[in-house]
Amino acid sequence: MKIYLNLDNPTRAFSLKEEHIRELTSVFPSLEAVPVHSMEELSSRLGDADFVATWGFPPELYAKAPLLKGVFTPAAGREWTAADPSGRVPTHYGSFHGMLMAESLVSMVLSFNRRLDLLAEHKKQKVWDPDAFSTCRSLSVQRALIVGYGNVGRACGRSLAALGCNVTGVRRTHGPHTADRGVRAVVGFEELLPRLEKADHVVLILPGGEETTNLFTREHFAHMKRTACLYNLGRGNCYREEDLVHALENGTIAGAGLDVFDTEPLPSSSRLWDLPNTIIMPHASAVYDTYMALFLAQFVRPSYGLDSDSA
Repeated sequence: MKIYLNLDNPTRAFSLKEEHIRELTSVFPSLEAVPVHSMEELSSRLGDADFVATWGFPPELYAKAPLLKGVFTPAAGREWTAADPSGRVPTHYGSFHGMLMAESLVSMVLSFNRRLDLLAEHKKQKVWDPDAFSTCRSLSVQRALIVGYGNVGRACGRSLAALGCNVTGVRRTHGPHTADRGVRAVVGFEELLPRLEKADHVVLILPGGEETTNLFTREHFAHMKRTACLYNLGRGNCYREEDLVHALENGTIAGAGLDVFDTEPLPSSSRLWDLPNTIIMPHASAVYDTYMALFLAQFVRPSYGLDSDSA
């Protein structure tokens, strides 16, 4: 059995290392793991591939791999690795991102809640002013909306709920929705506008694609509390950047914690860079040194006896 590993990445945490390959082959001694270093090299060697682990896999490559039994990708999104058009080969996407992204979200939320920007400024100026934090509010008396209540959204909701926040999930799909640990309710998108009026933290974790392009409009911003903050850890197409900038500059909302953008890298000309009430993360909410180890754990889950909620 042979697996080709096309997992080089300019972000070091996203690159497979020698110790990962050794661990993979120790779990599957009969598996020959072959690193490749480009899409061109992968394409040329697919004839004898039983499995592929890759950051990207265009749909036309499936036809070049008659022995292929599975494609594995660390990415949660489906933009880079296509499903097999024929349905012959299963494609497995990363499902471990929620726990990582939840930490990034919580760090942003607490940064706004506890005014870490003000702490940094006071440190520079050597200011000692406890009263400056008298208006800070605890998460235990706040409400959060998780818009896009999938696997990642659920992990984010659980983390905020564990800190006492009143969390509601919002899904675009119709039908009954079940809340899980600590999350008060899960509702449809048609209930979003009235719930925005009470939310202190609005978290967007929406997938990319035409269905979500500009889904969050100026009307939605207008329904938010002036003291509320917006967070986006999904995809950058779900609102117009100019609408967000307008809301931030005019005090429609208090702040924004942003990990994703419609154009990436975020251009230096973007006004978001200069706004004092924004946190800019370079599409890095899941960038941790454990990233590839978690992918590997998902890959070999049956051998480790892990269940579907372990990652």
